[in-house]
Amino acid sequence: MERLIGALLEQSEFQLIRFENQPSKGGAGIPDAIIQSSLRLLIETKTQRNTVRKDQVIRHLARLDEASETNLTLLMLTPDDVRPKTLDEINDDRVAWTSFTTLDQAINELLEDPKEVVSEREAFLLRELQAMLEAEGLTASLNDTVVVAARNAWPEYQELHAYVCQPNRSFQIVQRMGFYSQGVIYPLIPRITASFDDVVMEKNSHAGALGQLVNRLVDEGHRPEGERFKVMMLSAPDSPDTITLDQPIPNDKRSKSGKPTAFTMGQRYVPSERLLIAKVTSDLDEAE
Repeated sequence: MERLIGALLEQSEFQLIRFENQPSKGGAGIPDAIIQSSLRLLIETKTQRNTVRKDQVIRHLARLDEASETNLTLLMLTPDDVRPKTLDEINDDRVAWTSFTTLDQAINELLEDPKEVVSEREAFLLRELQAMLEAEGLTASLNDTVVVAARNAWPEYQELHAYVCQPNRSFQIVQRMGFYSQGVIYPLIPRITASFDDVVMEKNSHAGALGQLVNRLVDEGHRPEGERFKVMMLSAPDSPDTITLDQPIPNDKRSKSGKPTAFTMGQRYVPSERLLIAKVTSDLDEAE
């Protein structure tokens, strides 16, 4: 919960509860341990776009005015693609906004992190939540392109016109794929022509274009025979269905401390129309 809420608040250091052994500050005595929290987080959820009301937000902030905790935040969770202008009009640092799309992406990154221990039951419940969000149309977005981390995937796409990853990997509903590596988004944005969630790498066991691809993956040593993968078929580099940018898009993303950071370490969603005009990756973050 700390990691998911921290992602929604864009605060990687977010803590619900703090545990500390033998705290020396805060008094004369030194107890063996302290468990401490001073947080009040109000959450307001909208299931329709453009429905944030100024009067309601002000009432929630008034509730925070009466709170005694030191960390006070109102989190607005909506299906909007950009931050509602109403929140900018209020201009209160205690108000944070996030979208269901961001929640969906945060769950993906959590479950795909090999260093994060998630139980089978927790993973099942999170996937069920994602399925509900999608069924309710809450993650629908103008972001029609997924940009993936692509140190190996970029050359593989150019050779095989496909993207191959772990089986049943979750993606939002998108039409295109972009590739990020070596500090740039590469200039080819192919269309996703077909997707297969769980494909066994067995020669001559699949029909059509998928069968031909699997045979190549096994014959040329791209994937071990017998293992399972998700396979996304993509339009070729020279296909009219592939968008060709004027040049690669350099990454200029910085952390809060000003240090360079990757545009994505897994997957990130952007509008293809903005890729066409972006000069640097920060242009992809600008509001419509």
